[in-house]
Amino acid sequence: MEELFFSVFILFVSILVAGLLFHLMKAPTILGYIAVGILLGSSVTGLFPDGPALDFIAEAGIILLLFMVGLEFSLTEFWSDKGKILKAGALQGFLVGLPVGSLVWCLGWGIAPAILLGASVAMSSTALSAKQLADQGELTTRHGRVAISVLVFQDLAAIPLLAMLAIWQSGGQPGLVEISLEVLKVLAIFTVALALARPVLHWLLMAIYRRGNSELLVLAALAIIAMAAESAHLAGASAALGAFLAGLILGESDVRHRIEEDLRPFRDVFASIFFVSIGLQLDLSQLGSSPLAVLAWLLVLLPAKASLNFIALKISGSSARDALQTAVILAHGGEFGLLLLSGALTASLISTELGQPLLLALVVSMGLGPILFRSSETIARNLCGGKSRMTNLPQTEEVEVAREVRACINHIVFCGADNLARSAARAVRLAELDFVMIEPDLRLYLTAREEGLPVILGDPGRTATLEAARANVAAAIVITKPSSQRQNRIVDWFLEGNAHGKIVLLGTSQDRDETMHTDQRILQLDPELYLGMDLARLVLSAVDLPKNEIEKISCTLTSDAADHA
Repeated sequence: MEELFFSVFILFVSILVAGLLFHLMKAPTILGYIAVGILLGSSVTGLFPDGPALDFIAEAGIILLLFMVGLEFSLTEFWSDKGKILKAGALQGFLVGLPVGSLVWCLGWGIAPAILLGASVAMSSTALSAKQLADQGELTTRHGRVAISVLVFQDLAAIPLLAMLAIWQSGGQPGLVEISLEVLKVLAIFTVALALARPVLHWLLMAIYRRGNSELLVLAALAIIAMAAESAHLAGASAALGAFLAGLILGESDVRHRIEEDLRPFRDVFASIFFVSIGLQLDLSQLGSSPLAVLAWLLVLLPAKASLNFIALKISGSSARDALQTAVILAHGGEFGLLLLSGALTASLISTELGQPLLLALVVSMGLGPILFRSSETIARNLCGGKSRMTNLPQTEEVEVAREVRACINHIVFCGADNLARSAARAVRLAELDFVMIEPDLRLYLTAREEGLPVILGDPGRTATLEAARANVAAAIVITKPSSQRQNRIVDWFLEGNAHGKIVLLGTSQDRDETMHTDQRILQLDPELYLGMDLARLVLSAVDLPKNEIEKISCTLTSDAADHA
């Protein structure tokens, strides 16, 4: 027992130090966790040998990780863009995975290594890509949407791949019938859960949410995850797939964002241990014994994969520049690739000499991911050469928001269309003031549009979108979803580009930097102290509406809300 406590102590202290160091270096913390595994593993110090305890925690990390992937997966968005997702995703997976798998099979290494290695190379990191695109304000750009479409397809493709891996790990030989049965089994579980459990679970979570007890909400969500994982396991499917399906079901609930926010710390802690377990499996001696194999896989993952990505995306209908930029963004490895490969190595489906160099290459490519993201636009512009007409094409959202505001001056720009923003927008409409809303989340966008509000599907964190919305001549800009990096980018741009407008900001004092503490044009609401009506009043006061008009509008909205209830 003492040895276990000491091992856990060493593990968590190492994860903490690595996380802090990589965060300060502005590098992906995933790489820090993998580095911890390498240092603690047998290839370096041997302080933390792999064992049942770590395997259990790593499995819990995978389950929570896939639950969060399912939670962030939008069935609404998939259904509205299913043609693009299936076309772009299938072409990318086919054109990247098939050559790699065919080469492995032709070299005589077997069908299992061919499929698993081909799939591992084709997949990219959903978590890394979504976060980096959001931080750069490119989530709703053309290339951002195409990248997300491909990643969504990869998430779906993981279902049959994990089913095949489970059959191989149990000693079976999956043929088309066996794979189809496994996939149908998963779909049957999902269909039954969707029809029977979904309304009950949504009602339960909403009832807990209305009581305002975040602890009970977290416990309920964890219980649902455990139940889904165990149900899938008992049905002979992967426990991680059960958690993924639970995320899909709960992702359509009204409390999805709260669950996502509350469970993210749990997900990050357990997922960090999963990545440590990946590091424990890495054999650094492969760098010395077969450096050419690692280099060869890096060439496959980066330039070769990017080239094949470009061909697939160009065939699917993207412009040359968008296809190039997306191809570079997706030219790195991903969590599913690590999961498939580590599972194959553990089950001895792939030899160490074949799998270890690719595992190392996947980790290195993920480390290079942020560099690829930041340089993707420059690479695409340079490769387009003289096609100058392709380098400055406005994004769809920029055209739409410019059309919406036209020649507006002293209007209000809402950076988001959540419940609070829509409440304030209704007050602004009653005041007969011009305004526009910019929302990156498809569900919130559709909700605002159904309410008849002028809303654009776009990312308000992009300065080009704010310029198209004429925010430089707006009377006020409203930010209702605190996010330090995006929020600071919007605030800095607005303060520099707009001489007189005010900023209405939702967030606690911890969400502000030094600029926000001193500038008198920033009006801030603490979400823990104020309600939606207070936001509406603050927005109207920011544009100097008379107090009696503000109170009149507040009374009207309060009356409407009471009638609605």
